Amino acid sequence: MKQVGLYEAKSKLSALVSALIESGDPISLTKHGQVVAELRPPSSSSPHRGSLTSPDFFIDPDFDSASPPRNSQR
Repeated sequence: MKQVGLYEAKSKLSALVSALIESGDPISLTKHGQVVAELRPPSSSSPHRGSLTSPDFFIDPDFDSASPPRNSQR
């Protein structure tokens, strides 16, 4: 995996994105030698309509009420 310092990444972001598109290999961004982030191509999978229809999914009937939650501990 290619590693690039943040300063270089800032000044060459467009070239890094082009390289990412061409190779598909992630690029690690480093600060003082430590990896702090990665550039990756977007994942091909995305949520689809109806993905929250599992039997375990639950929304409290008053989730959008103006009053604070009943079990709120302040």
